[in-house]
Amino acid sequence: MNFLGHAHLSLAGSDNFLFGNLIADGVRGSDLSGWSPEIEAGIRFHRRCDAVIDAHPETRWLLTQVPPASRRVAGIAFDMMWDHLLAGEMHDDDIERLYRLLAREEVPSRLSSLIEWIQVRDALRRYQELEFTLSTIASIGERMTARRRIRQTSDPRQQSDSRRLSDSRRQSDTRSGRRTHKVGDLEAGANPLADMTPWLADNRAMLEDSFARLWPDMLALRQTSVI
Repeated sequence: MNFLGHAHLSLAGSDNFLFGNLIADGVRGSDLSGWSPEIEAGIRFHRRCDAVIDAHPETRWLLTQVPPASRRVAGIAFDMMWDHLLAGEMHDDDIERLYRLLAREEVPSRLSSLIEWIQVRDALRRYQELEFTLSTIASIGERMTARRRIRQTSDPRQQSDSRRLSDSRRQSDTRSGRRTHKVGDLEAGANPLADMTPWLADNRAMLEDSFARLWPDMLALRQTSVI
């Protein structure tokens, strides 16, 4: 899930618990001793929620429905779409609370640019807009593509390995007559998240129905986990 999904599950907790849920994607490793107990609890709750939703039968079924070329990144798109579906349920006071917590100095540095982007665009409110959400998904894909391009340019060994893997798969696909999305194509600059946005728009109703089946199981997690 993305910011609003995790926030929705942890709003009943303290500010520190909620803050831990909001920053968890920027925290690496299992040693969380540098954080206060409540923030640590929030980070661990965030991770538990992610594990449950990723393994949920509804999520696994949805992955069989998306275009094969985008399947490897579909989880990112689902997270954003869940925020889109939840945005209309968020009270303005709750949104302001989230922005206040995201402005705290303890935010991990790897999240700082993302949080600034969210604040400048008032994204937590604008996720109600389908077009804004789809544009954001495509932008995430663009940033992922840019990072791949930088890694490829800076590491000649990766360039060579990517070319060999791409050539091998291209030959295999040519022999079998398949047209598939190749790792080499991704490294060349493809954006499977942007490619997925028309499917997301066309299947919004299906995603909403699927989320309605999924969300009660996520809500059940908060009964014993919120501080």
